[in-house]
Amino acid sequence: MSTHFDLIERRRSGKIVTKRKPLSIEVKKSLYMLIFALLGIIVVLSIVFLLNTSQSSQKGYVLKQQELRKEALMLQNHELVNKIIEAMTYQKVEDNPIIKGMTKPENLQYIKLPKQEENPVE
Repeated sequence: MSTHFDLIERRRSGKIVTKRKPLSIEVKKSLYMLIFALLGIIVVLSIVFLLNTSQSSQKGYVLKQQELRKEALMLQNHELVNKIIEAMTYQKVEDNPIIKGMTKPENLQYIKLPKQEENPVE
């Protein structure tokens, strides 16, 4: 049996002797630490996965909204182009009161251009 004096003498020499634990306790402790570490990794990876998928779905929603807006603007553009074409038709121009109020020329002369040769000059 070691006495109190013996324990003090061991501490002075810089060597503290602790009671050794059985190997089964060390194995259980290591197993619990391993399980805790693996569960922590699983939880962290699950959170990262959920955040990533939610961001992807948000981006998909925004992209779909932008596509719908683009289609609506393209339809509006098509309608406006059709209105412009309709406004520029010959019949509409002729029926315009401003055009009808214009005076017609008395002497019409048309200039005829000479016909060009069918064979191009080399």
